[in-house]
Amino acid sequence: MSTTKALQGVRVVDFGQLTAGANTSAMLADLGADVIKVESGAYMDLFRAVGARDSEPGWWNRSPQFRFTNRNKRGVAFDLKSEEGRRLVFELIKDADVVVENFRRGVLERLGLTYPALAAANPRIVLASISSQGESGPNRMHASFGSTLDATGGVASITGYADGPPAISGMDVNYPDQIVSLFATGIVIAAVREAKRTGRGAHLDLSQREITSFLIGEEILAAAAGVSATRSGNAQAGIILQDCFRSADGRWVAVTVADETAAAKLPAPDLAAWIAGQPAEQAVAVLAAAGIPAAVSLDGLDLLHRPDLWGHTLIRHEDGSLVKGMPYDFGGRPLEIRRTAPDLGQHTEEVLTGILGLGPAEIERLKTLGVTRAEPSS
Repeated sequence: MSTTKALQGVRVVDFGQLTAGANTSAMLADLGADVIKVESGAYMDLFRAVGARDSEPGWWNRSPQFRFTNRNKRGVAFDLKSEEGRRLVFELIKDADVVVENFRRGVLERLGLTYPALAAANPRIVLASISSQGESGPNRMHASFGSTLDATGGVASITGYADGPPAISGMDVNYPDQIVSLFATGIVIAAVREAKRTGRGAHLDLSQREITSFLIGEEILAAAAGVSATRSGNAQAGIILQDCFRSADGRWVAVTVADETAAAKLPAPDLAAWIAGQPAEQAVAVLAAAGIPAAVSLDGLDLLHRPDLWGHTLIRHEDGSLVKGMPYDFGGRPLEIRRTAPDLGQHTEEVLTGILGLGPAEIERLKTLGVTRAEPSS
């Protein structure tokens, strides 16, 4: 088996939404798992409707955010609110290894898709529940986005300037969601390996808030000792100067002056004024030559033209579209985009026929009932 398809033979039933859930299953797909994303006309991944919609039919299949987070998957349209739709899902799960979901707590219970029910259909199934606050506790029913996780996880309290409010990473970054999907992917892989060894699956309780708090564990321990962290912008304790300065061409230059020895190498006493009189690249070159860490603060357009990012941060599919890359490779061989993100219900018939063994008459019946409807209900 190719190392770039390390999870070949693993099947994932994906209910993941937005980033935390859908990006977890996308990384499993990148590693070779057969990921089947389950949506319906009545309940699409919310990323399909993010941003400005065009007026042409099929707008729900053209979201860049959805395309970035759902590469390498197959997509089916099964209406989970219908008895027939739920029956089809259980048939899929009988021969699957993993179910990924990040619904609000209570949704799985209402749909009859609890872990005991899934395990009864398939004892080796691994259910990865990537929820806001975890499966238990007084806040389990709370929903969240990256901004609220920044706040409840404690990250926002140490981000920003001393005289300003706590800062959240916002929708453009959603830092907690990105990090949670990395943690979740590794935990799922470990659980699948154990399930293959023992024949027994597991319900993974992955609290996004708890993982976010884990990232600032040192700050929590310091607070317990009576040393509360304060927001300090770009500054860092023990460093003489660390900040971003605007250059003559309007770009920003990040500089770290670690100590007095480094300060003696500065090209001018007033660093901010000196950088303001230099083009950004020239300022960085002078500072780097003096042994002072400096870099131009790059934006998305800058990064788009960085050749070293292609194949990792960004990948261009054979159809010309851009998708999010993978943060790892195997022996210098980057992973591949084998298929672009699916249109809503694109592979429904393929899965019904090839996996569930249904014939044309049954497939047509399901379509007539609206179970496999692949257009938004409104």
